[in-house]
Amino acid sequence: MPPVSISALFERLTVYGDDDAFSALHSLLFYRMYKLAYSIVGNRETAEEITNDVFVKIWQRREQLGEVRSPEFYLLKCVRNGALEFLRSKKLDLESLEDDLHPFFVEWASTPEQILISSEMVLHINKAIDQLSPKCKLIFLLVKESNLKYREVAELLEISIKTVESQMNTALKRISASVEFVLV
Repeated sequence: MPPVSISALFERLTVYGDDDAFSALHSLLFYRMYKLAYSIVGNRETAEEITNDVFVKIWQRREQLGEVRSPEFYLLKCVRNGALEFLRSKKLDLESLEDDLHPFFVEWASTPEQILISSEMVLHINKAIDQLSPKCKLIFLLVKESNLKYREVAELLEISIKTVESQMNTALKRISASVEFVLV
């Protein structure tokens, strides 16, 4: 049985109020959303609370969300807004947000292509990603891990598409320069 898409699950949730679809969405997206919240607020419990709050709000407003075209992007935007609202409520300096992003780690799914990458190589890649600037790392992971388009990342982070392109170019150059790929 092929995996159900996030869009299909979101449609089942918004049209039919399907709680199984809601649970599946939570399972599929919670960790990505949590990582985004954590990268902004820097506190695990707060990031978890923000992420869960988004899911509660989605459930409560499910009938009004039928027009959402990109559910994953919408949920990431909700988490981002929740995290920024938390920072505003704590009267923290939002201008220093770029300097306060916390580490992410790439996790590889078990697809045939990705199985070929050794765990040692994954460690090298994660180390290279961790050495990127916080803004560059966040953009890279939103594009590569969350599969967002450059336009969506630009909108989510309220930056220009050219900035996203530039940061992705920088990230790819630095990662490829620091990780030696050896074909066996």
